[in-house]
Amino acid sequence: MFDGRSKTNHVAVVGAGIVGVSCALWLQRRGFRVTLLDGNQPGSITSSGNACTIANYGCIPVNDPGIIKRLPYYLFSRESPLTLSPGYALAHLPWMISFLRYCRKKEVAKTIQALGSLLLGTNDGLDPLIKLTKAESLFSRNGCMYVYASDQGFEDARAKNQARAEQGAKFSELNAHDIKALEPGLSPIFVKGLLFENARQVLNPQSLVTQYFEHFCQHQGKYIQSHVIRVKVQEGGISLNLADHQSIHANKIVISSGAFSKSIDGIGIENIPLGTERGYNIQYEGQQGRLSRPVAWVESGFYATPTDLGLRFAGTVEIAGLSPEKNQKCLNYITRKSREMFNLTSSPDSTWLGFRPTLPDSLPVIGASPVNENILFAFGHQHIGLTLAGITGKLISELAQGAVPSIDITPFRPDRFG
Repeated sequence: MFDGRSKTNHVAVVGAGIVGVSCALWLQRRGFRVTLLDGNQPGSITSSGNACTIANYGCIPVNDPGIIKRLPYYLFSRESPLTLSPGYALAHLPWMISFLRYCRKKEVAKTIQALGSLLLGTNDGLDPLIKLTKAESLFSRNGCMYVYASDQGFEDARAKNQARAEQGAKFSELNAHDIKALEPGLSPIFVKGLLFENARQVLNPQSLVTQYFEHFCQHQGKYIQSHVIRVKVQEGGISLNLADHQSIHANKIVISSGAFSKSIDGIGIENIPLGTERGYNIQYEGQQGRLSRPVAWVESGFYATPTDLGLRFAGTVEIAGLSPEKNQKCLNYITRKSREMFNLTSSPDSTWLGFRPTLPDSLPVIGASPVNENILFAFGHQHIGLTLAGITGKLISELAQGAVPSIDITPFRPDRFG
């Protein structure tokens, strides 16, 4: 049994994805003694397969006022980037109804405003960790592009892009000639676009988590490879029971287990409607030279990103829970679209499925559990966990210190759903 009761500043961080490891580093940086726990290797689940973008322009949620009338399209079209399992939807009807309620224009505007405020802190949370862990070589600052295959698609997105600008995103508009000049490897089907000139990307998200984790361990961080199954508040601290029958004691804990956070008993998560979006990627080895920056095909709902490992196509949304079985329809869709986007004739060298933690309002949960102020929540970052990991870690470290958070976390409070 590892016992931290002799110290008053011991924090256990549950979940070693990019959010959890970022929280651990920020806590360690502020003087806490930190134990990191996860049954899997750090970063090896959802964090490893993302689109690799630091999307500080990503304030537009999946929720959309037009989504209700397009539900038949999403349910039945083979050309939709959003797939909804009817069986899962019926089995989780309260969550689906809540999600649709947050698709109203007034609610979407609140979400955009809240995400915008958090995204403004992206660099404040990320840059100190990059410097601390000497991870500069894992980043590229060559911008990011959005491209549209039709004038109508571009016009349909104009209001959303205006909202991005209002939340501080900086971009310039592109025509077909500009797109071709910037990315000649793209198929000549794109007529309009946006260039986020100062955007960054991670060249290998698994390597980033690994570098963070190694720095954490080298500076007296303790790692236990086991799942936490139960938490119990006790006098003088919190006890964590692990899957291997071990237990540890800490003064505070941080729950950063993403979509799997609800599997932990005793943390006060019962009334939080945490759901799951299944996201996919496919990768073509040796083809990363076709692009010089991440490019999102907006109408098709995915990014093409040059990584250290190959040309990655990542995105789409499938509402279907935590089943580990890949949906071949989703893989076929993204493969077909990747071939439209480039002159690719081979099959992907790898495919991947990950689980995005999602709340009906598309906002993360950051703050103290309703059952105890020493249980802190840091999950639900949906599509932008890589982007928001650093600032979330900073906010969690401030809460652990008892300080006023540097960003207003009211919109992300755990009890906002009642």
